[in-house]
Amino acid sequence: MVTTVMNQALHALAKSSLFKGDLDYQLIRASMVIIFLLFGYQKWFEYEAQVLMPFISNGPLISWIYPVFGIRGGSWFLGVSEWLCCLLLFLGFWNKPAGILGALGSCVTFLATVTIIPFMSDGWDVVAGGFPAMTNNVPFLMKDVVLLAASFYLLKQDVVRAMADGTTSYLIKYLARAMAALGLLHDDLEHHVLRASMVIIFAFFGFTKWHQYAAQLMVPFISNSPLLSWLYPAFGLRGGARFLGASEWTILALLYAGFWDRRFGLLGAIGSAITFFTTLTIIPFLPNGWDPAAGFPAMAGLVPFLMKDLVLLAVSIYLVKQDVARLARSSPDIEIVSNQPRVERMTATA
Repeated sequence: MVTTVMNQALHALAKSSLFKGDLDYQLIRASMVIIFLLFGYQKWFEYEAQVLMPFISNGPLISWIYPVFGIRGGSWFLGVSEWLCCLLLFLGFWNKPAGILGALGSCVTFLATVTIIPFMSDGWDVVAGGFPAMTNNVPFLMKDVVLLAASFYLLKQDVVRAMADGTTSYLIKYLARAMAALGLLHDDLEHHVLRASMVIIFAFFGFTKWHQYAAQLMVPFISNSPLLSWLYPAFGLRGGARFLGASEWTILALLYAGFWDRRFGLLGAIGSAITFFTTLTIIPFLPNGWDPAAGFPAMAGLVPFLMKDLVLLAVSIYLVKQDVARLARSSPDIEIVSNQPRVERMTATA
C-alpha cells in the first residue's frame, strides 16, 4: 500500500512543472539574487551600519574593514560588494562567465560570514548548557551555511554549463582544471553538500526549541504567523516550541536518511519545503519589519533573519527534484527530462 502511494506520488511529481527545464537551478539563482539585492540595499543606511558592528568586529576575515573604511564606510563597502555579486549573479541567467564571477563572490561572502560564528560573543545560551544551543546573532549566521552551499552549487553548475556551451576563456579553463583537481566537479557533490547543509540547519534549530529561552524567542514568529498561530492555543508557549522542535528533528532524520534511501530523503525534502514556505509567510505580518526612516525594502527587526529562508526554500525544492529523479531512475515507466549537463563529459575536456 505504502509503495503504491509512493509510486503514484512519484508519477505526479515527475509530470509537474518542477521537472521542466532547470527550474530548481533557476530558483536557487533567483533567491540568491534577491538576498544580495535586499541585504546590499540596507547597508547604505545608518541603522544597518550599527547593526553590522558585532559581525565585522568578530569576523576573522573581515575585521580589517573598520580600520580601512570606518564604521559607515565599512557598511558602504559591503553594500557595493553585495550589489556587485547581485548584478553578476543576475547576469548569470544568460552569461555564464558573469555567473561564475558572481558565484565566486558569493562563496567568498558566505565563507567570511560563516567563519564569524566561532568568534561571536554570547552566541551559545549558558542556561541551556552552551553549545549547540544557539542564541543572539548565531542563528542568523548559521543559515549562511546553506547560502554558502548554494553558492558552491551555482559555481559548479556555471563552470560545467560554460564548458558545455563551448565557453573556453582562460579563467573558466583554469577554474575547471582547479576544481577538477580538487574533486569539486565530482558528479552529485553539490547535491550532497546542499543536503548536508540542510541537515545542519535542522539539527541546530531543532535543538534550540527544546529550551525555555528559545520558546520565548519564538513568540513573535508564531504569534504573527498565518499558518502557525494555532500552535499556542493547541500546545501553549512551551509546547508550541517543542512541537516545532519535534517536527524539525523528524525532517532532520529524514533528510539524513536520504543520503542512503531516497524515499526518506524525498519525505524530508518535502517537509523542509513546507517548513520554509511557512516561515516566509510570516514576513508580511511582522511588526517593525522595515526601517521607519528608510522604509521598504530596508529590512529591519526579524525580517532579515526570515528573508534567508528564501534560499532555504529554493534548496528544499532542489532536493525534492533530485530525490524524485533518483527514485524515478529505478522506475523505468517514469521519464524525467532535465537540461542539466552531466559532469563526466565536462571533466574530460577541462
